[in-house]
Amino acid sequence: MVFLRKKLIKGKPYWYIVEAARVNGKVKTVFQIYLGSAEKILEMKKQCESMPYDKLKSFEYGKLAALLHVNEELGFIDIVNKHTDKKLIDGLSVGEYLLLDIIGKSHGILSENGIEDWFKKSPISFMWKFPHKLNCQNFLNQMSYIDSDTMKKIEDDLCRVLVEKGLTPSIMFVDESNWFTFATNYDEKSELLHKGYNKKHRKDKNQICVSLAVNENNIPFIHETYPGNVPDSEEFSGIVDKIINRLTELNICSEDLVLVFDKGNNSKDNIEKVISKMSFVGAAKANQAEDLLDVPLSRYEYLYKNTKGNEIFGCRTKHQFYGTEFTTVITYNEGTYKLQKSTYETNKSKIIDQLKDLQRRLESSKGKERNRSSVENEVAEIILKKFRTVIKYEIIEAPEGRKKPQLKFWVDGENEKRCEKTFGKNILFTDKQEWHTKKIVKTYNSKNLVEDDFKLLNDHLLVPVGPVYHHKDENIRVHVFLAMIGLLFYRYLAWEAKIYGFSMKQLIEKLSEIKIAVVQEKESKKSKIIVEEMDTKQASLFSFLNMEKYLPS
Repeated sequence: MVFLRKKLIKGKPYWYIVEAARVNGKVKTVFQIYLGSAEKILEMKKQCESMPYDKLKSFEYGKLAALLHVNEELGFIDIVNKHTDKKLIDGLSVGEYLLLDIIGKSHGILSENGIEDWFKKSPISFMWKFPHKLNCQNFLNQMSYIDSDTMKKIEDDLCRVLVEKGLTPSIMFVDESNWFTFATNYDEKSELLHKGYNKKHRKDKNQICVSLAVNENNIPFIHETYPGNVPDSEEFSGIVDKIINRLTELNICSEDLVLVFDKGNNSKDNIEKVISKMSFVGAAKANQAEDLLDVPLSRYEYLYKNTKGNEIFGCRTKHQFYGTEFTTVITYNEGTYKLQKSTYETNKSKIIDQLKDLQRRLESSKGKERNRSSVENEVAEIILKKFRTVIKYEIIEAPEGRKKPQLKFWVDGENEKRCEKTFGKNILFTDKQEWHTKKIVKTYNSKNLVEDDFKLLNDHLLVPVGPVYHHKDENIRVHVFLAMIGLLFYRYLAWEAKIYGFSMKQLIEKLSEIKIAVVQEKESKKSKIIVEEMDTKQASLFSFLNMEKYLPS
């Protein structure tokens, strides 16, 4: 039930709207809104009576209008329609369908099945009229117009527009990620769906992998969807080819580009391929230059302070990787050292506790019989990959009269010291020998741009890749393609609105709070649409992005 409640605060009465309900057999307050004093309530009533209209319904408008603005800026619908061959019939074009899918996903709609319900509740239903339903099959039909070659042509044209607007890449950051799917690879017919090392630890699910290259403004330029069982270092060569091809299409010389990538992409062939076409800044694995980790901190020089307030130090030298000598910088971040040390000790303690528990269970005569293989599997589950050189173990066959093998484990002190030497440190190498040490380090550490993009691709209220429900490879590729286009839209929007100094999260929050309302005039009883009250920053964004032009009449 809902009722008014009076509270005395410092002797003065204040009123609240309260809703109570029975929870676990007891009456509890489940909802409460502060109204104010009796005088304030009376003032609000008089203001409502003086307003020329009654509000009927409110709609979120800011994100929708901002995405429509970016669509016009980039010419997305026209580019898609240019490269798809669809008969002229009443209804939405392929480009409009794809844009609607992107907008719907950015409003939390996780599958094509839910877009029609969202559409009916969105102001875009006032703007777009068509004679058919927005069911899942219609969206799948439109996806069938987008094959790999068409996606490439669309991305080429979008990148051409970006370059015309001054977003020519001089640095590109490459990284890879993966998403588990709810699809089964029946009879291994799928090229993409395979088991692999999944970042969400869903070993039971098939996964897909995605590589992404973004420029120094965090604008996505290239992506590739590839099989879930392909290591990143094998895929890397393909993304390098795509970068070179895209730059050729845009008449940009690849020799002027600097590619930034992490140690997971290292191999002799990959490094040779990159330096034959462009420059690079990469990171080495600790075992590739272990002696460099022994350089005393007294030889490091202060470089800069990062956004978290941590001081970054570096020691510059030369070192040979894959048969070639490169400019090399060992970096040190004390904040990272403390974090990695703490995480290491916590995980080590958990692993040892779990191994002791397993050891106790194996020594007990109670419980089911165990064989060596089952114990081996359990130990492998307990010891994290990073600890397999540090925590050693031995499984001893069950003694006579016992039904379980025995477990011995210990910490390898030498390997632990070797591991601890890496805490807070990174070994960078590059062919840009003319660059200042600070520039080398800052360029590599800017790699978090593409890492941040992968975080956005996991955000259900922005441009989610997962969850993936499609079973066919061609639909999975289009699904990922649309998520990447959505990411491009948001990153372009952030670049365009950079004068406001908002983070991506702040920008989206400001846009999400811009709303429109359908109201009815009290005298004429006619309905119209008005923009609800905005703060000064929102009003400025509204004007800057020309959002008024998308208001339905």
